[in-house]
Amino acid sequence: MDWQNERDMLERLATLQKSTPPRKEFVESLRTVLEQETSRVGKKGRLFMNPLTAGMTAVVIAVGFGLYIMAGMGQNELMDPEVTATSSPQLPAHPVYEQAKKLLQELAGREASEYAVNGMLSNTDTGVVVMNKTVNNIPVLEDQYTFTIDQAGRNHKKEVRTNDTTGMVFPDPKKAMPVKKAEQIFGQSARLLYSEWEGRLQYEFPFSGDIDAITGEIYPTERYHPDYSLVDMPPIPVKPGGIKLVAPDIEEADRLFREWGFEPPFSFVIQEGSDVVHTYKIETRTKQKIELTVVTDTGKILNYRYENIHGKNEKLPHPKLENVQEAAKQFQKYLPLDTKELLLGSATRKGNIETYQFFKSHQGVPIMGGYTVHFDVDRKRVIGVNPTYTMESKQLPDKSKAMSREDATNVYVTHRPLRLVYKLMENPTTGKLEPRLVYHIYYHDTPLYMVDALTGEWVRS
Repeated sequence: MDWQNERDMLERLATLQKSTPPRKEFVESLRTVLEQETSRVGKKGRLFMNPLTAGMTAVVIAVGFGLYIMAGMGQNELMDPEVTATSSPQLPAHPVYEQAKKLLQELAGREASEYAVNGMLSNTDTGVVVMNKTVNNIPVLEDQYTFTIDQAGRNHKKEVRTNDTTGMVFPDPKKAMPVKKAEQIFGQSARLLYSEWEGRLQYEFPFSGDIDAITGEIYPTERYHPDYSLVDMPPIPVKPGGIKLVAPDIEEADRLFREWGFEPPFSFVIQEGSDVVHTYKIETRTKQKIELTVVTDTGKILNYRYENIHGKNEKLPHPKLENVQEAAKQFQKYLPLDTKELLLGSATRKGNIETYQFFKSHQGVPIMGGYTVHFDVDRKRVIGVNPTYTMESKQLPDKSKAMSREDATNVYVTHRPLRLVYKLMENPTTGKLEPRLVYHIYYHDTPLYMVDALTGEWVRS
């Protein structure tokens, strides 16, 4: 992702801050995209995987601003929960489906009869129709035609993604585990979280991927949304200072860089910007490059990143408690005054820099959002903080009133039923593509959907 694209994203986010703020979960998803280098799933030469992963960054941004993902689930298609996972749901007749079938006939000829409309990935409101090859009445996800048809039914766009499956042996769907068992495996991913903005306790289901219908093995896929998993570490008590972490002008940015231990004089300080966002860039004596992007009129920090750190970014499942506590102690002055303790989320290390994700908590449950803190383990010093996107919080409910994980899972799979599909995956032993029979979680309709833990309401973030 180049800097110009990143700045465009930040400007759109800052514009929303001035009007109707986006939901917190989306903002954290955006920050995740900006903090990490854009990665691509799939191996070279396996072009059939690209449409599922290419442009994922754009997908997250687009949806956050109310656009519909073309590959997403058809919001207007109401799925009958009584339909079994081993059968294709009966779709209502619709002119756009008929038009797509005609287009497919022109493209595929006699092979068109091997394809069927995938209602889970189609959307008649936007004119998007996905047609997958079917084997044993089960769609093959890596073999599909996608049509986008205008309201008049005249103009259309097409995307073809096919694979030669000649000679491939497709697993027998009769050997699949019951869908209820797959739902239990899926439900184990549920996490109880507080949404401070909404004053809501809710279950999030972050799993996006596939469950092998025969072995129960999980095949996760890459996602761009916050990781609310926690490190096994006791809560960290804090003494909040309530200080706003802002840089409204270059003098304040200079003060922050000094506070974070970067000694002047800096090799250069450049201010790039617009009416919406601007970025402070510095290079230290040791040639360390740092960028701080803020909202122009308020100075709210949107993004902080450092470069030139040697080594690769590695997960840190067991960070040292004293390092984590020291990092929390140094940045606690920026925490809201009602903060009592922090929970440690994911932790990573690159060179001598450890990055911690901290969450506020209520009754021991993480509150969505968080703070990303960069800590120099050699100097025992915080060298940067990405603050959460904050608004006035609401009173949070008692977690003892929450429904069970099993009940929340039942609500979720009623709205997002697991479906049997075939996926072409590389056999690590032979290096060849082989069809796997999996229970697929259709998770392409970002942003997240969650379940209110008190009412069972189906919640869109």
